[in-house]
Amino acid sequence: MNEIMRQIVNDYIEKHMPDYLRTLYDVISIVSPTGSEQKKAAWILDQVHAMGFAEAYQDEAGNVIVPHYIDGVEKFPLYTAHMDTVFAGIDAITPEIEGNTLKAPSCGDNSSDVAALLFLLQMLKDLKQKTPAVFAFNVGEEGLGNLKGSKALTDAFGDKLSYFVAVDGNNDRFVNLAVGSHRYAVHVVTAGGHSYAAFGNANAINEAAAIIRDFYALQVPKDPRTTYNVGTIQGGTSINSIAAEVEFTVDMRSVSRTELEKLDAAFHQILQAHTSDKVQVETLLLGKRPCSDGVQHHEIYDRIRRIRKREGLDTAFSASSTDANIPLSRGIPAMAFGISTGRGVHTVQEELDLDSLEPGLKQLAAFVFDL
Repeated sequence: MNEIMRQIVNDYIEKHMPDYLRTLYDVISIVSPTGSEQKKAAWILDQVHAMGFAEAYQDEAGNVIVPHYIDGVEKFPLYTAHMDTVFAGIDAITPEIEGNTLKAPSCGDNSSDVAALLFLLQMLKDLKQKTPAVFAFNVGEEGLGNLKGSKALTDAFGDKLSYFVAVDGNNDRFVNLAVGSHRYAVHVVTAGGHSYAAFGNANAINEAAAIIRDFYALQVPKDPRTTYNVGTIQGGTSINSIAAEVEFTVDMRSVSRTELEKLDAAFHQILQAHTSDKVQVETLLLGKRPCSDGVQHHEIYDRIRRIRKREGLDTAFSASSTDANIPLSRGIPAMAFGISTGRGVHTVQEELDLDSLEPGLKQLAAFVFDL
């Protein structure tokens, strides 16, 4: 029976690839930076209502949610694709094709996966499948979105979820371990003054540099992998002024909650050591993403291995920061993988391989239908 259904699904995908590509073009063309996903969400909600999913709705967080035959079902999976992109300040996006390559900001991350879930919903409707699941299109995955949409979805459905899949990333990389992060803005304030007349006064640039120097002297483990970074710095007034203010941003990450908390504590000890009556140091928490407690053992990981083994493919699991962080941190089996492969993610030169889309869609469908 599975073999027959797999053939039906694969035939459907092959026949309707032009429909998928049209949907992908539409998704890419709707600009949706983190925090401004409203236009794309409204368009998606219109699309699923037009398919006949009258029960689809938008929650308070801004997620578009499509319940699918879950009434009376004790446990069901959730599949979600994030709508937001990293590309703020871009007014319009026009996809371009060169040979077997599609080029456009956000084409792979995460337009290809948003289009894939829409395609999958249409396939469920056309093939009259009653697979119990919740499908969602979520907000706030990128950057300082702080996984807002994933949190809302997990809060709403957590107790009823058999598993959670974030449809995001490459079709040959499977995330089953959450990389947690702590992010801060650090504000250093001194008296400043004229570079000649007030020479000797504390300089905020020098003080910030000393903090950063001590921060980069911290030793962190390679296993469990733990990292830190100062990403931006700005401040000062002019070349002949002693800087009175500097602000820099810090990102700390680990696959281990314990190591991340140790690094955070060491960072704050450094800040405290550089604080005095002449130097004020203030911090603003920009965001936190939770870690998981290690790799879980669950049927979904065996399932994707089995599906790929049938195609002669190896399965590589890895750690990353995705919408799956939230359910993984709460003990809900979860994974992230997408339907495409490409290059230049998070750059305006982003591109994806068109040849990867059909196999990626077949793999996702085989997973959803457990074929």
